[in-house]
Amino acid sequence: MQGPSQTDPRFDAAPYQVDPDVFADDLKPGSQLLGGQYTILGFLNSGGFGITYLAKDSLDRTVVIKECFPNTLCRRSSSIVRARSRKFSGDFRSFVQSFMDEARSLARLVHPNIVGVHQVFEDNDTAYMAIDFIDGKDLQDILESTDQAFTPAEIVVLLKKMLSAVDFIHQSGLLHRDISPDNILIDKTGNPVLIDFGAASEQAIHATRILTGRRVVKDGYSPQEFYLTGAEQGPSSDLYALGATFHHVITGKVPPESQRRLAKVAEGETDPYLPLAGRFPGYPPGFLESIDKAMRVMPRDRIHSASDWLDQIEKGERDLVLAKGTTPATAAGEGPMRVLSAQPASGVVSRNLGYIIGAGIAVAVVAVAGLWTVLS
Repeated sequence: MQGPSQTDPRFDAAPYQVDPDVFADDLKPGSQLLGGQYTILGFLNSGGFGITYLAKDSLDRTVVIKECFPNTLCRRSSSIVRARSRKFSGDFRSFVQSFMDEARSLARLVHPNIVGVHQVFEDNDTAYMAIDFIDGKDLQDILESTDQAFTPAEIVVLLKKMLSAVDFIHQSGLLHRDISPDNILIDKTGNPVLIDFGAASEQAIHATRILTGRRVVKDGYSPQEFYLTGAEQGPSSDLYALGATFHHVITGKVPPESQRRLAKVAEGETDPYLPLAGRFPGYPPGFLESIDKAMRVMPRDRIHSASDWLDQIEKGERDLVLAKGTTPATAAGEGPMRVLSAQPASGVVSRNLGYIIGAGIAVAVVAVAGLWTVLS
């Protein structure tokens, strides 16, 4: 395949960097969308559901554009996106409509730890959304750059913020379904931001439903039910992926793949997952145990809501205050956090001398229905 168009070198797109030989079906630099309101600067990433670009809007602000481009159903003719054949026409139009409907819902997810959606629109016979450009690096890049990316106190802050975001998503009737280190950005202030809702799906707020299609599977992070078409998925599925992500942050290693774990357990053998509890000092009581529980193989055995998980962490912090007489902020892991310098993805993670105070859990009210079908 030919390589993608290169990002305009005048703009630093970190952490949005890709191998130049990944994709060939992208819009080229200079392409305009919505009557010139957005100008494409370059290709950033691609997945089974679409393509991501760096762009400028009409006010000269840097944004990220997500294009609905399910490559199994469509192809590009010049700039126009067409179904691959007549038999795919209905499926493709349904996919585009689903993208539009659910992206409008995601645009209402206003939360400090969820990437913001500015606009959803149709052009080139497909759909697009304009989202925040986050100036930072993703956790995957950070973990690959250093063996000790974060202190225990920083990890507690990060997980609490991510749980706040995931709880907000679930309370809005959505599942993210692709939580992993590469979909959590750390901005220049050290704030984590959940991105890439390409596999997101509506779910019943009070009961899980069977979800089919649009499956994204990432070995080590995806729960076993993500591997099975038609398997029941729910909030605990996202929580497994979040637990696996923070297992990697703490240990420096990707957890064992869930299908292999399930097979071992079904055969009566020992689960290859090695619990975190008791192996890593410096965390509040029950913190590591909560991650272990979130990562249990069978959904019925896991933590079932992000709010319950937050409650467990905060209880451990309170117990630590009582046991050691530490200040609440220190016990909660909300002491000074070192600020990450957002260097290009190929560089080594550096830290400046600034400090920030870890924010508490953001509380918001939302009325939503909906999928942000964008990229992984």
